[in-house]
Amino acid sequence: MTPPGPGRAGAAARARRALLRLARYHRSGLFVLAVVVGLVSGGGAVLFRIGIDSWTRLLTGAEDYTEALGPSQGVLSFAGRWFVLLAPVISGALVGPLMAALGRTTTGHGVGGVIWSARRGDGTVAPVPALASTGAAILTIGGGGAVGPEGPIAELGASAGSVVGRALGLPVRSARMLTAAGTAAGIASAFNAPLAGAFFAMEVILVDFTVDAFAFVVLASVSSSVLSHHLLGTTLSLSLPSLSLGGDAQLGWVAILGVLGGLVGIAFSRCRFLAADGCRDLLDAIRLPQWARPAVGGLALGALLLAVPEMYGESSAVLGRALGNEYTTTALLALTAAKIAATSLTMGVGFVGGVFAPSLLIGGTLGAWLGSLVAPTPTGVAVFGVVGMGAVFTGSARAPMTAVILIIEMTGQYGLLTPLMLAVALATVTSRFLTRTTIYTEELRRRGEDIDDPVGATIVGRATARDLMHEPPAVLVASASLAQAARIVRASGSTSLPVVADPAPSADADPLGGAVDDAPGASGASAGGGSGAAGRQRLLGCVSAVALAQAALEERQGKAPRTVGELPLDQEVISASLGTTAVLRALVDSRASGLPVVEPGTAGEGAALLGWVDQDEMVRRLYRHQHAALEASQLRTSLGSRTQVWWADRHR
Repeated sequence: MTPPGPGRAGAAARARRALLRLARYHRSGLFVLAVVVGLVSGGGAVLFRIGIDSWTRLLTGAEDYTEALGPSQGVLSFAGRWFVLLAPVISGALVGPLMAALGRTTTGHGVGGVIWSARRGDGTVAPVPALASTGAAILTIGGGGAVGPEGPIAELGASAGSVVGRALGLPVRSARMLTAAGTAAGIASAFNAPLAGAFFAMEVILVDFTVDAFAFVVLASVSSSVLSHHLLGTTLSLSLPSLSLGGDAQLGWVAILGVLGGLVGIAFSRCRFLAADGCRDLLDAIRLPQWARPAVGGLALGALLLAVPEMYGESSAVLGRALGNEYTTTALLALTAAKIAATSLTMGVGFVGGVFAPSLLIGGTLGAWLGSLVAPTPTGVAVFGVVGMGAVFTGSARAPMTAVILIIEMTGQYGLLTPLMLAVALATVTSRFLTRTTIYTEELRRRGEDIDDPVGATIVGRATARDLMHEPPAVLVASASLAQAARIVRASGSTSLPVVADPAPSADADPLGGAVDDAPGASGASAGGGSGAAGRQRLLGCVSAVALAQAALEERQGKAPRTVGELPLDQEVISASLGTTAVLRALVDSRASGLPVVEPGTAGEGAALLGWVDQDEMVRRLYRHQHAALEASQLRTSLGSRTQVWWADRHR
């Protein structure tokens, strides 16, 4: 068999380049990539679920320990009912080293890390830490940790999209879209809710409701759901009889539940982070290494499970019993508080998991409690329990559309759409009125990333003058003559330059303070961050080209020659700590082409020159932003528009 000739190899190379162009720059190619990412994420979600069930069965003897409770029927059967004290310790002893060795990442883990990557980063979610997080979540949930699967599976799906985007060299916008698509696919498979997964990606991850974003995430969600349905089945997460609200008069109690759910959602979020702070401070005080903390914290978690074994893992059976009116009113309140405490403790000591599923259980038991008071029938308890699930989730995550669609998809209760919408809307208002962040974005805020800050989303965000400054176009020394200064100003292209005091004389120093491009009268200072010579130069003020021209004219008319330092100098400066808005206002008010940056708290003669900000740099930033937007808009063309352009070019 003869090898392919050069012509055939060239054709193959051209075909590969064409496929890459299709994948990178055309909607149709990107949609195909969304399907691929959805299938990969769906496969990962299936393996994740199998891993959780297998580890749970190994330790407890059942796929869901909360169905039967009682002593273990697995490898820990020798411990009887005390096995719940051992299971978290064993799992923690594996989780700690796993995350310490492979879990380090700059973006953060779980949904918060994906949000940062999709909104502030370039869409990159490292695959190895995501795999480590997924493995740790399997051990956590199977070992009794009271958390859910959505955080790790969202991270795993996002990493699948990130890997595809990086392999093809996609633009940042497309890479972010694939990251969100992977998250949608993971959530869709984990909760058997494809539409909720899509809305979660748009409402929580991207905050983008464009047609393109919707198509991306829906294609990924559908493909992952189809795969998981074939492998795991299509049963509803919660099997309930057909429910409906017993008359519009009960909408008032639904409204109260919405407000109450918002408050409990906020309380859940606060307890989650208060527990994290308390556990960190305590474990820091005893100088316990990070890798050992989940195992030691597992003792406290095991003690809580010994008192309330219903908190083991995801507690799916507990939610079913709560909606089935199998608990007393007091027990429902106790379960609500216990789940908040168990989830907060689990994450506080270093275990890995999500807060999505726990918030559903908290809301279900809270709603069932209120239903047992105002509508004490099995149907009434179930209705208020289902509505409470959406209210508490919305109060903590502030994702109302996701909440409504998720609950409907999980339960099939389309008759509860109206009360769900009312409760979720009021929970959203309550949460937004009392807090700025959600249970996902609070984690980012605590590490210095206010992802919801409107100013942070602008071209320069909350940068300071120190961040915006650069080297001055040139620096004049006070002893420079007017002719020297005029040449330097002309060469710099600036209409204003800083003037500094003459440097202290030394044996080999230039009496004019050095030279820029061999031009006398200029200082060769570097102003970047105050680390160069400019950071040590004493600023006298700024001289404008107009002032130099006027002084030069007077000199030619017979007046005594003058140096730059003798001219009237502008004393307006910008403190290095000033924010972008103040910097822009100073540039506009002064009408200068640029202004010097000095150390905070200093001004006038004697202030150290750190750098320079000018209008030209702001225009360049605006151009780069607009150019990136133009490139993004070119990706949103359609076949019809491209055909029109081709036809117009052909007949021009």
